Amino acid sequence: MYNKEDSINTAYDFIQARVKKGYKYKSTPVYNVTKSDLQELMKLTDKYGIPFEWMVNLINNESAGTFNPAITNSIGATGLIQFLKSTATSLGTTTDDLKKMTFKEQLVYVDKFLYANLKKHLIDGKVPNTFTQGDLFMTIFYPVAVGKPEYVFPDKVSRNNSGIKKPKDYTERALASAIFPLSAFPYTLAEVKKKFGAVFNESTKFAKSNFIPIVVVLIGLAGLGFFVYKKLNK
Repeated sequence: MYNKEDSINTAYDFIQARVKKGYKYKSTPVYNVTKSDLQELMKLTDKYGIPFEWMVNLINNESAGTFNPAITNSIGATGLIQFLKSTATSLGTTTDDLKKMTFKEQLVYVDKFLYANLKKHLIDGKVPNTFTQGDLFMTIFYPVAVGKPEYVFPDKVSRNNSGIKKPKDYTERALASAIFPLSAFPYTLAEVKKKFGAVFNESTKFAKSNFIPIVVVLIGLAGLGFFVYKKLNK
């Protein structure tokens, strides 16, 4: 049975093993990610109905395995999802500021970026069942290619990224060192739900379906409290 805490523990143990080994990418060390950090990441992925496991794989790839908000590449792209300078500006920040942020603080801008590039694909605020792990990768890497697995990248993009030509090339490279490989976690959202159940919508459904009963209970408790207070103070 699928358990979200198991996935958090798997990601945490994997990252902490790298911390203990002193792994670095060039001069950037692995960030000392906490379970609280990962729980915050899971809240973000749940918001859009995206599997947490896919986002962990994405950040693992984009940050060269460091999960470090300060990591910066040769063209100045920075952070967990490698924000370009122009992207940072469009989100109301700068790459210099992003470098100084904690993991949790930078997730605010990951959220903003995701919404800006996913909003036209969302149905009732969630990604559709046709959404794939490759689509998530493209949301970050090349948004126009979302939902287009045969899209051909411009020559410049291909040259600057080790010769990748299509989204599948990027995805294969990203999953080569995945924390959650395809053998353990499915590629499409439809497959995820078939294998594990529609776990990514359960909390939202619960909140919506129980909103009125919860309000009624709270009003009732408030009224009871007032009644007891009046009795005690007669």
